[in-house]
Amino acid sequence: MITAHAHDPDRGVAVEVGPGGALRDLTLDTRALRLGPDLARTVLDLVDAATAKAAARAAGALGDLAALGLAVPARQAEAVEDTTPTTWRV
Repeated sequence: MITAHAHDPDRGVAVEVGPGGALRDLTLDTRALRLGPDLARTVLDLVDAATAKAAARAAGALGDLAALGLAVPARQAEAVEDTTPTTWRV
């Protein structure tokens, strides 16, 4: 699984996210607890930064698959999408 980390050592907050920003780990130390209402904003900012890193890694991984000849052709991906029931789509 592709993950990415971001941390603010001055504030004692670290996060790990997976693709799409799914939070996998959150580490807080005593400095973080002193942030009060700013703690939530700090966590969200770090999640955003880590999500950007994870997205870049995922994009790189997809490029590597294409170089190896393992990428799915666009028409094949579209054909799979056509078989997905509309009730499943968001």
